[in-house]
Amino acid sequence: MDGEHTQSTIDFNSSVPLYKQVKSELALWIQGSENGASLPTEKELCLQFGVSRQTIRQAILELVEEGLVTRRAGQGTFVRKQKISRDTRWALEDFNREMRYHGLEPETFVLSLTQEQSHNFVSRQLNIPNKALVWVIRRLRFVDGWPVVIQQSYLPAHLFPDFQTKDEDLKERSLHTIIESDYQYFLQNAERTIEAIPVASREAELLKIAPGSPVLYSTSLWAATGDIKVEYVLEWYRGDRSQFKIQLGRQSDYSDPTIG
Repeated sequence: MDGEHTQSTIDFNSSVPLYKQVKSELALWIQGSENGASLPTEKELCLQFGVSRQTIRQAILELVEEGLVTRRAGQGTFVRKQKISRDTRWALEDFNREMRYHGLEPETFVLSLTQEQSHNFVSRQLNIPNKALVWVIRRLRFVDGWPVVIQQSYLPAHLFPDFQTKDEDLKERSLHTIIESDYQYFLQNAERTIEAIPVASREAELLKIAPGSPVLYSTSLWAATGDIKVEYVLEWYRGDRSQFKIQLGRQSDYSDPTIG
């Protein structure tokens, strides 16, 4: 932390308690830090802010209570950023609505929207001829100001005429809303796989993590009414900021008590 910059922001004549001011400054620093980053020691913070150790402790205590940092006995205080949680019960809902439901603020940046010839693996998934035209949409999704997932979607071009006009819409509307409302393909189900992989340099740069860091790599195939394959999407979720909740249940026709 920049000691001179931080100290200059503390107003000793303000009606706002000193620990609240320190807490605000630390919260800003946390926002720009990596998950697991170590905070300076209490002594260092006292020198930086020009306040007592009790003031620093009160500020950190509130940060702990709010889940922004965690304290480890004998080790120090560390940044603890909330993970985004993708819940299978929300599978047919859009990303923005799910994040807002959990009290998080989402934002979407459209990296590119192009029409290309499909690769073999995309054609097989979407059940279209090899090298058929597809729309390729690359988006970077932010939560509370931090990049958390890259999404690369493939849509059969013959099902979505003039999709290039949706470029601006994709910043505010979910892709699935556009598919259902504008093109009348109603999503019914999806097949999803998730695995942990080391991230490549291109995706690492966008997610603000080091190349080789673990990400949760997901592939999903979405089908509309009539088993029409409408979207195949690849997703790279930051491993340190993401988790998936999966609902488990027993099939109704399964009754063998000898296996468990």
